[in-house]
Amino acid sequence: MIIRMYPHLFISFWITVLSILSCVVPLYAAPADGQAEVYLNNGDRISGRIVSDEGQRLKLESPVIGSVEVPRGEIKEILYAKSVTASAVKEKEKPAKWTRSISAGYNKSNGNTKSSNFSVRLLVDRKTDADDFSMKSDVYYSSANNKMDAQKWSGMLRYAYRFREKAWYNFYKIENEHDRFANIEYRIIPSTGLGYWFFDTPGFKALAEFGVGFEHTRFRKEEPDQNETVLIPRAFLEKKVFSRSKVTQDISVYPSLTESGEYRLHSETSLVNPLNEKLSLCFSFIDDYYSDPAEPAKKNDSRFISTLRYSF
Repeated sequence: MIIRMYPHLFISFWITVLSILSCVVPLYAAPADGQAEVYLNNGDRISGRIVSDEGQRLKLESPVIGSVEVPRGEIKEILYAKSVTASAVKEKEKPAKWTRSISAGYNKSNGNTKSSNFSVRLLVDRKTDADDFSMKSDVYYSSANNKMDAQKWSGMLRYAYRFREKAWYNFYKIENEHDRFANIEYRIIPSTGLGYWFFDTPGFKALAEFGVGFEHTRFRKEEPDQNETVLIPRAFLEKKVFSRSKVTQDISVYPSLTESGEYRLHSETSLVNPLNEKLSLCFSFIDDYYSDPAEPAKKNDSRFISTLRYSF
């Protein structure tokens, strides 16, 4: 019953499950004589030169703790780097203080049906050991047979401060969006809450957070303004696959505390494949569901987008 009502959420869910299961299998072979960062299941990390790899056990020579053998079953991930020192590997893998990227995509088809769509995304992030600031902006337009059938834009500002243990954090966020064909002139949601990083390594990231916010919606016509209190649970996963690509899954739910039974859900599943240090090819499946949309909008709105991302 639930699957028939909302199949797209299950598609995103199984993509996420498959990406997590891939953690337990080494994805590619690497030189046995190079420098490496070895991440263990308990969260520890060992830097050093790989002396031998016998399949079941990995032997490293660490400048800090000397020679050490690690059972394969205790290893979550190995990141290799040829011809560099362990200290250089550490320096390279420190998160950049500022990261910025812009993605753009355009698709067009002609024939029996003429259609086109255009999308742009801007991402800015500043991350330190103590806090994290991020900004995101999205624009999406599409048309069919020379008639516009989608006009969406959204934005987000977020600040998170990590507690002493570094895994727990509190966040403050404001979101806004516009959707012409869902009769939404604008929707603004300031919110705050707590979150927890289960994993935060270069190869695998996973967090869960829970917030509460106030949602104000102004409709384009007929409907009066709507104000309600919403809960905002969110889950995010990022898993490196193959040697350089990564899969991400971000799901947020907005159940209303004012109107019983009403909720919205936003799910985004992406595959990012780097072409070089600056350019990446991205494929995203985005799904929005609203249990009680304003007429004549449908409950479910999904789209598949391919974009080229430039990081700077």
